[in-house]
Order: sequence, then C-alpha cells, then structure tokens
Amino acid sequence: MKFAATEKAKLSERISSMVGSETPLRDLAGNLSQVARYALNEANTLIVENIKIRLKRLPKNLEGFRLVHLSDIHHSPFTDIEHITRAVAISNQLKPDMFVLTGDYVSHEAEYIAPMAEVLGQLESEFGTHACLGNHDHWTNAEMVTDLMRQENINVLINEGFRFAAKDASFWLAGVDDYMVGKTDLRSALRGSFPDEMKMLLAHNPIIAGRAARVEVDLVLSGHTHGGQIKIRNEEKRILPRRKLKNGLYRRKDTQIYVTRGIGTVVLPVRYGCPPEISLIELICG
Repeated sequence: MKFAATEKAKLSERISSMVGSETPLRDLAGNLSQVARYALNEANTLIVENIKIRLKRLPKNLEGFRLVHLSDIHHSPFTDIEHITRAVAISNQLKPDMFVLTGDYVSHEAEYIAPMAEVLGQLESEFGTHACLGNHDHWTNAEMVTDLMRQENINVLINEGFRFAAKDASFWLAGVDDYMVGKTDLRSALRGSFPDEMKMLLAHNPIIAGRAARVEVDLVLSGHTHGGQIKIRNEEKRILPRRKLKNGLYRRKDTQIYVTRGIGTVVLPVRYGCPPEISLIELICG
C-alpha cells in the first residue's frame, strides 16, 4: 500500500510533538513502529514514473521512442523474486520500444544470479534489452552475471557501444563498467561513434556525468543511489540547491542524466518517501 504524503506529514508532526513533550517513551516507540511498518510496505510498492527528455541530436524518425529503465534489482533475501517478477510484468505492459538496465542485479550471494537473469529475460520489446554492470555485480560474480544475462538475450555492454539503428535512423548506444570498482572506460565505450551523432550511455554510477559532458554524451541513464532509499527531508522545501545526483533528471552542459530510484533495497529491506521506480522515458526531438 502506498503511503500518502499527507499521512507521512501528520505522522512526522505527531512524532515531533511527542519528542518535545513528556509523553512516555513507549508511546513514541509505538509511533516509530508504525513508521517502520510503512517503510517495509513501501519497499514492496512499484511506481511508474513518466519522463519526457528533449534531445537536440535525436533523429526525427525516432521522435517518441520509448524506453523502460530498470536498475538496482538487488535480488537477495531483501528483494524477493516475486517483487522482480511484478516489476517485469508491469514493464512489459508499458510496451516500450526498448529496455535498458543499469546494474546491481544482485546484492552479495551468487545463488540469486540465475533466478534474476531468468526473470529479466522475460522482458519483451521490439528492440531488445541492453544493460551495464554495477558494483554489487562485481562484489558477487560479474562474470556469472554477464554470462547468464547474455544467455537470456540481454545485451550486456562492458565499456563498449554500437550504432543502434531503427526506423531509418540511428544513434550510439554504449555502456560502461562500474566506477566504484575502477573499471569504467568511457573512451572505449564511445570508440567508433561519430562526433555529431546522438550518444546514449548506460552507467550504473551517476558520478560519470561530468566526464560524459566533456565528451558530449547526450543522455546518461544511471541508478546506484536508490534515491536515498530513506528520504526524510522535504525536497520541495529545500533552500540550498541539490549538489548530488540522487534521483531525477539533471543537466551538465549539453548532457542530461536521469537517475532512477531503482527496484530493490540494500542494508535494510525498507524505503521511506522513496518508492521503487519503473522509469518510462520518452525521447523527444529538440
């Protein structure tokens, strides 16, 4: 069940008033337990975010091209296969032209790789599924993740790219290996691309945004952050500008980057004010 913003605000007010009063601690503990229940429930929700991104170099024939972006699946004891299966079912119902996946398919245990790959292999679109790796994939078994996903016809891009062609038009689609484990090679991923063609990059960690802007990548799709996973601060009332690429659409010069909140969880099986996300991205000329 989705936890409405108004309910969260009221609950926050009650907790704040209790902290500043002489209310017995057991009452405060009861309210915190309620927050914990909401956080556990939110981790099992799935929200479809609809995003339109304008790109100057998008070929006109690809106006309205639709992607579903999934990230941070984190199949583990915290994120079960039923949750991932629901995400795949909802994603298929959106009928995108292409699926893109941006890493962290499992958390730590190798036995979760095969079931994850089998379910993600059920994604169906005209132009297939393309992916890059994340830090948790390396911390588990990156070679196994890559091999099993490729067996499911998922195109795992490891510091490489290709000229994607459709509808008598094309752009460069690339993926880099993970930044945290020191394997990112952006130059190799763009080798073979034309200077003036549109470039889309799959990169698990959004920290690559600055480097992508310097080499004129048009669009970066990333995850890694989980949107914070637990969000207490009201972003709408923030006075200072956001410095970190946490979630949503950002711009660095002529490069745009979309950071999804992802599907799964790590450390704790909870989310608060930050529900799991299926990103439906529509590309627009201009």
